[in-house]
Formats: sequence, C-alpha cells, structure tokens
Amino acid sequence: MSAHKGKQEDERITSNLRQGFELTELALALRLAVLRRQSPTCTMADVMHEVRLTKERAWQANQA
Repeated sequence: MSAHKGKQEDERITSNLRQGFELTELALALRLAVLRRQSPTCTMADVMHEVRLTKERAWQANQA
C-alpha cells in the first residue's frame, strides 16, 4: 500500500471514530434528557449505570 493510500485510510478511520464518539455523546445526552423528564435529579452517572445494566442483561440473554 502506498503512503498516500495509507494516509487516506488513516483519515477515513479517524473521521469514522470521531463520528462514532459524537453519536455516542448525543445518544447519552438524549437518554439523560429523557430520564430527567422522569426524575429531575438524574445524573450522567445514572445514565451510565443504566447502560451497564442493559449491557449485562443483553450479555446474560446471549449466554442462555
């Protein structure tokens, strides 16, 4: 692979990662907003706790 193609690939990967991070931040902010409508004292820590519980339930469902 030429250096030019390698640089293009690195730029593409960097752009994709940046977009992935931005989408994750937006999704977490949206979830926080939804939870705050239900409970105004909700924090980002509560959102992350919910994410961990959801991941754990999904993992357990896949193990069954």
